[in-house]
Amino acid sequence: MIDPAGEAVHDEIPATWRELTDRLRIVWLRVPAAPSWKSTVDTVLTRHRDDEAQPVLDVVASGPIAADVADLVRNHEGLVRSLLLVDPEVEVDEPWIRVVTRTEDTPAEDARMPAPLPLGHPDVVSGVLKALSDLDGTS
Repeated sequence: MIDPAGEAVHDEIPATWRELTDRLRIVWLRVPAAPSWKSTVDTVLTRHRDDEAQPVLDVVASGPIAADVADLVRNHEGLVRSLLLVDPEVEVDEPWIRVVTRTEDTPAEDARMPAPLPLGHPDVVSGVLKALSDLDGTS
């Protein structure tokens, strides 16, 4: 999770994701807390590429950093299965990039350009889980 939002209240992943850590390995990077976040993401992905037992990696990001994250992940296409973008501010037309959209009952403050939902929002959690389920073929 590459989160463009600020610091967490308790410096942990959001409570909406914590209950899923028994079945998902979740790494959370808050961009404002990590000024060199691009380098950090590249380093983490490079380390996984060098692992003998390469894990399946799905990267999640949102809004204003979507284009930067897509560029970073493109350099690791053999390792990253998918990039899930929540309310991205860019057009997406690559098959390995999926867009997680808000549900119809999630209000948008401005119908023309709604602000991205926080990655800890329950609709984001369910959207990401649905996308992962689709990728796994278990939906």
